[in-house]
Amino acid sequence: MFELFEVEEKDKNIIYNLMQLYTYELSFFEDETTNFQLLENGLFKMSKYIELYWTQEKRHPYILKYDGILAGFVLERFNEDGMNEIAEFFVLNKYRTLGAGTFMANEMFKKYKGKWEIRTLLKNKRAQEFWRKVVNNASNGNYEEHLIRDNTRYAFYFEN
Repeated sequence: MFELFEVEEKDKNIIYNLMQLYTYELSFFEDETTNFQLLENGLFKMSKYIELYWTQEKRHPYILKYDGILAGFVLERFNEDGMNEIAEFFVLNKYRTLGAGTFMANEMFKKYKGKWEIRTLLKNKRAQEFWRKVVNNASNGNYEEHLIRDNTRYAFYFEN
């Protein structure tokens, strides 16, 4: 059974550790707009914004567990454009076929109502297929999708 838990600051290393796996996976889709840089210690460089998930009210970090075992994470925020946003989203491969991603996305949509924006890297076609299906179901087919950021990202928009 899947369960979603908000991550307290004392447990933020869980997110940082999972971000390493997530960043490795994203590095397969690297282009001129991304820089998935390995540091001398063998870890990927992390964005400074992650720390804001424990200092700003409008940011929410969650981990996903399956039968008590870590299965993924999601970082949700309320952005400058007045929309809820899935900022980062990751599910370990072995849980993807069990519906982990769909469960996690739907839990976010239940918790945070309003306008939504979900972005993917342009080369990440699998993520686009996933979000197209999930957003279509969550919005009853009432959504938009567009190329954004000078055609370097793909985005989905809907309201719930």
